[in-house]
Amino acid sequence: MRVALIYLGRLGGGAVYSLEVARVLAKKCDLTAFISEQVENLNAWEESGIKVITVPTYRNMGEFFLSTLFFYRWWRIALKIKQLKPEVLYYPMIHLWTPLINSFFPRIPKVVTLHDPVLHLGERDLFRRLVQIASIRQATRLIILSRVFENNLVGKGIPRNKIDIIHHGVFSYYLRWKKGVKPSSREKTILFFGRIIPYKGLDVLLRAFPKIKEKVPEARLIIAGSGELKPYAQLLEGLNNIEVVNRWIAEEEVAGFFERASLVVLPYKEATQSGVIPIAYSFGLPVVATKTGGLGEQVIHGNTGYLVPPSEPDALAEACIRLLEDEALAREMGTAGYQKAMEEWNWDIVAERVYHSCVKAKDLVLSSD
Repeated sequence: MRVALIYLGRLGGGAVYSLEVARVLAKKCDLTAFISEQVENLNAWEESGIKVITVPTYRNMGEFFLSTLFFYRWWRIALKIKQLKPEVLYYPMIHLWTPLINSFFPRIPKVVTLHDPVLHLGERDLFRRLVQIASIRQATRLIILSRVFENNLVGKGIPRNKIDIIHHGVFSYYLRWKKGVKPSSREKTILFFGRIIPYKGLDVLLRAFPKIKEKVPEARLIIAGSGELKPYAQLLEGLNNIEVVNRWIAEEEVAGFFERASLVVLPYKEATQSGVIPIAYSFGLPVVATKTGGLGEQVIHGNTGYLVPPSEPDALAEACIRLLEDEALAREMGTAGYQKAMEEWNWDIVAERVYHSCVKAKDLVLSSD
């Protein structure tokens, strides 16, 4: 089976997710990966042994609009894919050009991994919504990363038998940059990692942190990620023992933050799933997250961490305090998370299921011809 894997993103967890799936998928089918020549982990793709075709995408929004309006880049990408004569198109993540490229291949089955079945607060502009709606309609099969959104899609008219649920794989990719930080340097340290955007609830964490310090005076908080900090300036004012790294975190820097942490916190107000949790588990860290969206499928309450109600600083503080005060419990939960991720979310299992989704998509199209 000839599969064209198409990932045109540039930064972050999507690039790693796509690579890890591709590594295993390439052993099961004739896979060619079409990736952006601007992708952050390009060297890892080129060293993977996967058949890779790099394509120019864009470096900024100005280039994006020009390339989209005058279609010279996405049109060339579609032509390159056409030369391959793929039997299945697989998108490990939707891109803004996904519907345009798909329009070239009306009869070829398409499998799409839908990371966010419901767009997040602050990301619900009309253009993104239209891209998502079109990509879903064009897909032969949809892969979602948490069961909680299956009924949501069915309610929007997607047949249940068109949906596959395949949980997010473990992000052990970042372990290659692990340096072996001394335990003393990660004592009582809470890590908030990732883009700083409204739905992630940084304001809730900043309201919880003074309550944490009342019980654990030596507690530290690391906030690492790009995004607008101005809305949180008043909450940050006067707080000590906080380290803020407000920029994009390059992939080779990720391990350094997780090695310094005692626990990872996700105070999200809403969520579909999170790639931060598989990173935390790969480093053997417990997770405190809110019980919203698919996070309840990733964090096993009382086993790999704690789940608390969203937008409740007191509950968030209490869960963090429990882990900061009981190092043995934190280690036990971190170990449980690591074992769960390695046993249930390893990429052999994830990619095997993606492969079967591709086979089902191909068989469905063949049977309808």
